[in-house]
Amino acid sequence: MWTITRAEAIEMYARFWTARYGNTASGSARRMASTLALKGDQEGNEAWTQVANTIDRRQQEKRQACREETVTSPSRLTS
Repeated sequence: MWTITRAEAIEMYARFWTARYGNTASGSARRMASTLALKGDQEGNEAWTQVANTIDRRQQEKRQACREETVTSPSRLTS
C-alpha cells in the first residue's frame, strides 16, 4: 500500500492549487485557511497555511531562477 507523507500532500496540493488558480493561488489558499480557522478547524488552517507558504516558496524560487537566467543570458549572446 502506498502512503504519502503530510509534506508530500502539501506539495501536491500546492502544485494543484497553482495549476487551478494561477497567480491567485496563494491568496486563495490563505482564504481557505482563514475559513477553516473561523470554523474551528485548526488542523485544516495549519495545512492550508502550509500549502500557501509552499506556493509562495515555489513562486519565489521560480522568480529567482528567471532572474538568474536573465543575468546569464547576455553573456551567452556574446560568445
